[in-house]
Amino acid sequence: YTRTGAGVWIPDPDAVWVSAQLLQDYSPGENHLLLQLSNGKVRHLHYPLDSPSDLPPLGNPDILEGENDLTALSFLHEPAVLHNLRVRFLDYSSIYTYCGIVLVAINPYDQLPIYGEEVIDAYSGQDMADMEPHIFSVAEEAYRTMTRQEKNQSIIISGESGSGKTVSAKFTMRYFAVVGGAAQQTSVEERVLSSNPIMESIGNAKTIRNDNSSRFGKYIEIGFGRKGDIIGANMRTYLLEKSRVVFQASAERNYHIFYQLCASRELPEMRSLKLDAPENFRYTNQGGEMQIPGTDDLSDLERTRSAFTILGVQPDQQMELFRILSAILHLGNVNIQASGRSSERNDHSLAVFSKLLGVEGPQMAHWLCHRRLAVGGEMLAKPMSGRQAVEARDALAKHIYGQLFTWTVQRLNSALRAQRGHVKSFIGVLDIYGFETFDQNSFEQFCINYANEKLQQQFNRHVFHLEQEEYVREELAWSRIEFSDNQQCINLIEGQLGLFDLLDEECRMPKGSDESWVQKLYDQHLTSKPHPHFQKPRMSNSAFIVLHFADVVKYECDGFLDKNRDTVFEELVNILKASQSELVAELFQQQENAPSLANGGVRPGKRATREHKLTVGFQFRQSLQMLMDTLNSTTPHYVRCIKPNDFKEPFVFDPKRTVQQLRACGVLETIRISAAGYPSRWTYEEFFSRYRILLRGLRSPEQVQSLCKQNLPQLIPDPDQYCFGKTKVFFRAGQVALLERLRAERLHVAALIIQSRVRGWLARIRYARILWAMVTIQRYCRGALARRLALTLRYTKAALVIQKTYRMVVVRQLFLVIRQATITIQAFTRGTLLVAERAAVLLQARVRGWLAREAYRRVRAAVVLMQCCVRRRAAKRELMKLKTEARSVERYRELNKGMEVKLMQLQLRADQQELHALQRERDSLFQERDELSDRFLKQEKKQEALRAELDEERRKYQGLLREFARLEQRYDNLRDMSLLTEVHNYNPSYRNSEIVPQKYSLAVNTILVVFFFSPNDNIRVDSAVSLPPGLPASVIFLCVRQADCSGDQTRARSLCSAAVTAMKAALKVTSGFEPARCTICLTYNAKGQYHSTEDDTDTIAAFLSAAPVVSRLSIPLYSVPALLEAETIPGLCGSAVKLGTSRKRAGSDPRTVGGDAPTMASVLRELGALHTALSHQALPPTLIEQAFHQLTYLISASALNSLLLRKDMCSWSRGMQIRYNVSILEEWLRSRSLQAGGAVATLEPLIQAVQLLQAGKKTEADARALVQTCTALSSQQIVKILTLYTPHSDLDERVTLNFIRSVQGLLKQRSDGHPPQILMDVRRVFPVTFPYLPPTVVHAEQLVIPDSLKISFLRKA
Repeated sequence: YTRTGAGVWIPDPDAVWVSAQLLQDYSPGENHLLLQLSNGKVRHLHYPLDSPSDLPPLGNPDILEGENDLTALSFLHEPAVLHNLRVRFLDYSSIYTYCGIVLVAINPYDQLPIYGEEVIDAYSGQDMADMEPHIFSVAEEAYRTMTRQEKNQSIIISGESGSGKTVSAKFTMRYFAVVGGAAQQTSVEERVLSSNPIMESIGNAKTIRNDNSSRFGKYIEIGFGRKGDIIGANMRTYLLEKSRVVFQASAERNYHIFYQLCASRELPEMRSLKLDAPENFRYTNQGGEMQIPGTDDLSDLERTRSAFTILGVQPDQQMELFRILSAILHLGNVNIQASGRSSERNDHSLAVFSKLLGVEGPQMAHWLCHRRLAVGGEMLAKPMSGRQAVEARDALAKHIYGQLFTWTVQRLNSALRAQRGHVKSFIGVLDIYGFETFDQNSFEQFCINYANEKLQQQFNRHVFHLEQEEYVREELAWSRIEFSDNQQCINLIEGQLGLFDLLDEECRMPKGSDESWVQKLYDQHLTSKPHPHFQKPRMSNSAFIVLHFADVVKYECDGFLDKNRDTVFEELVNILKASQSELVAELFQQQENAPSLANGGVRPGKRATREHKLTVGFQFRQSLQMLMDTLNSTTPHYVRCIKPNDFKEPFVFDPKRTVQQLRACGVLETIRISAAGYPSRWTYEEFFSRYRILLRGLRSPEQVQSLCKQNLPQLIPDPDQYCFGKTKVFFRAGQVALLERLRAERLHVAALIIQSRVRGWLARIRYARILWAMVTIQRYCRGALARRLALTLRYTKAALVIQKTYRMVVVRQLFLVIRQATITIQAFTRGTLLVAERAAVLLQARVRGWLAREAYRRVRAAVVLMQCCVRRRAAKRELMKLKTEARSVERYRELNKGMEVKLMQLQLRADQQELHALQRERDSLFQERDELSDRFLKQEKKQEALRAELDEERRKYQGLLREFARLEQRYDNLRDMSLLTEVHNYNPSYRNSEIVPQKYSLAVNTILVVFFFSPNDNIRVDSAVSLPPGLPASVIFLCVRQADCSGDQTRARSLCSAAVTAMKAALKVTSGFEPARCTICLTYNAKGQYHSTEDDTDTIAAFLSAAPVVSRLSIPLYSVPALLEAETIPGLCGSAVKLGTSRKRAGSDPRTVGGDAPTMASVLRELGALHTALSHQALPPTLIEQAFHQLTYLISASALNSLLLRKDMCSWSRGMQIRYNVSILEEWLRSRSLQAGGAVATLEPLIQAVQLLQAGKKTEADARALVQTCTALSSQQIVKILTLYTPHSDLDERVTLNFIRSVQGLLKQRSDGHPPQILMDVRRVFPVTFPYLPPTVVHAEQLVIPDSLKISFLRKA
């Protein structure tokens, strides 16, 4: 309070607490504080102070904001708890928070993707202190403690109605079913979950605060066997609110089952029940609420009937149960007159009631209105008044419903009972009502609050015991911690002459009444011996007030005696015992054999003292004491469910309602107990890492503890404010804030010194720069002046040159003009004379040409004439010769011969024309053929497309066949488990008497035993790896092939099933790479041999189901810590640097040092051994690549899931370490040439998550870069990492909410195909592709079988 700017919390009527800052230092004696509210509404606020004890609570430092454990806060008080829960719930969307050993669960009223199987796998086997708070973390802690210490556990889930208790219990049981074993155990979980609709219908009802409020408590014991698998369950119920059957307050309903039956009245099988609308029944219309919005009573009844069927209740018994429930409704409509008689002998409701229950109607009508008295040894029937008859009718209805509820619970327990084995230990899940206070509180609220008082006492003492264990373990010199014990309030209720004793005593009185009982309470606890927890209201004489641990509750005494008695006349019960209905008779006959009645006593004509002890209060105290004994004999784990608002709005935080529940559920009491001792606990390494700037001396990491013990007294003068333990240093409340202030002051002083040195250095640098600038300016000025003078001189010289040149150019231009004119005149003169000479020459040439042409024409005419004369003379001579030849015979012959030649020429010409026609026809045919070929090619392309689609459909069909074969194989595996049990009973002396197929079965079983198991059921890796390559697969292959050849398909499938079952058992019994080496070698070799054959696909279908099992290799748990935990990074700062470990959850137990810390070297050593074993077995490289592809995916997915669930891993320094470890793994994979199979690509999500940790996270550009870089991460994963990011040094800052919102906006624009869940699916199995290998001929004679296997008889077969 002496430092301006310190944060405080002040009360507020709306927000309960608001934060403010000191504007002025506080001095002792001042009567007010000057504050400024953080919300900015009030700038200056004067906070009044009457005494120093009125000072407001101080705020915690920023480093503790959003802590996942409330006890880690420096200042432990109500506003700090409320603020931390609000920040985690609204800003980080985290609904779970630790409070010491308590898990606080806030109902989000929304579906969150944090309950999938991948989340269960991520929490399985992890330490509670390492992971983010989760219901699975509590379940894992209980399961690990049970298996490690062999001690029973209990998980106590409490909270208000509607806070999520039932959902938390369901997820807890689901977690146990998943981690508890094989497939047959999940049926127990299915039966337990199937009981929920039944218990909700008969035990839940609508109240003012909740539409589905449980009106009873239940404790489910889940039994586990020797191997940690679930083998059974048992349910116990507490305090059913039977008064709701006959009375409901305004805006409330009766139990759901009545409205479900009324809604199904039109069904054919329900018409015999004579039901009507719920408005027409007295037992369902009192509250005025007939329908719950958003629910369908008819469909709810179908779910209830389906659940009954799953639990083995036959349909005829279900109808018997519905008849009894319908009879209760009709009983409520029986009209009782004021005189105590039934309205009419033929009352319709009474007749239907009697018919449904199979009892005599007149007898029932008579004993509803009469009671039997014993007078002088004689039995007399006395009429009752109308009020007494109505009470008797309502008591009978409540008694019938109570017996039916008890029978249903017993039937469920018989269905959940362990069918095999012995329950070695159990984990109990208690789903019980929280503290209740209404405007009118009656007997039920009194019992509920009494139960919460007992549970709170047990909780306080357990927390106190854990605190003492912590101090003893650390060897602290401690004094007894004082805490508020509610034993006085419990004594007021259950002690001698307490409220229950006086109530039972008043019930024994013949004329006892509620008023007389309350008067006795006043006399005993106000007048005679005043009790500090008992008060009387000022304005009422029929009520009393009890000061409970959570609140002050006023109880109205009206109806206490009747509800406590809860009796029914013996005559009415005897009538029901004689019922014709077997179920009705069973309900009321079984209470005779019970040592005490579970739902009230039966009142005969003469009351017995023994039976008066069996009141509801007495029974409830007994059952509650049994529950407390059970809880005290187990190790409890606590879950407190909080209802954030009354409107069921998602992620809406009402501080008033939250604080009310925190006070009622004991969370603040945990804070008070923790604050009474040393709430802040730091290991010496954590303290040195955070506050080493405050320590003086040699800061060596090896002397951390001595250094802390030496310097801490100088920092905190009061030795009572801290204490040194073996591994931790403990601080009282507020001391961490003091250390933070000292650290901030030391950093401030150091910052001032650094600033002064830096400012002086900057000033000197600035002076040197100014001096250099001045010299430079002077130099440049002198140079400029010199250049200016030189330029002037150069300009003067240039002007002279220009003048001279200009004058020369002018004179030259004049000379050139004169010369050009002279030349032109000469040219024109000479041209005139030359034209006349040219004209004369041209005329002469034309005349001479004409004369030459005329002479040539005359000579040519003469030559032509001479030629004509010569040719005419020669023609005449030829004519005479032809006339002479025409007259001879030879001429005719020559002519005929010429005609034949012409005919042949004509024929040849005709043939050529026909040939041309044929060629044209051939060309047309060829063209048509080309067109048909084109069309055929197009059709072939279409057929290829159709054939591709057909192949795709065929592959899908084959995939479905493989899936069917896998499912069928799972069934065969369960059926053939007996083969493995026969293996251990094998006696070699009987082998000669077995038939041939049984010999092969014996051989397969023997090789499996030698290959996998030792006589003590342990994996025998050495003997398996030392066998010749492929020997086990070859033996199994030969045996199965021999069975195929003999035609015994059943035997062949059995052999394959036995082999697969043995491999599954090998992977389940132990973890690590050792069984994986043997299993993957055997499976891949055997499948490779089967893959090379095509004889019988049905026989090898069983072996095909082994691929998913073998592909899901058992990764040792240390492979994930080796990637994430700290290791040395060589080369940083000149030497190897060890990154500091992050701070663990406060109050967590330290790790047991049972071996060396996991390292990447050990992981790579195991991977190398696996690679060597696979290579030794001569597996193809493609199969080895696929195996490591699956293995690296599992390692990467597990590491990323652990990173997403651990806040201490999300920092810049941790990202650098993880990236270094991943690079080592990448380098190893590339050195073995495994990157071709996709092994390196599976590490990309983890690499991008590390890049996200190391990237900048402030500006919009950073947000865009993150979205563009992290393509392998989903939007939910990116936001989760940004939310969990926690700086581990002052140089780093938290990610602001504005930056996260901007990233979310950018992610919405990105269309990625990632699944919506946050964690990666570690159960994903990649398909295995087997390369085709030529089949090898294998003979038994060629196999080198060691004699130790004792299967040499195979060669004789």
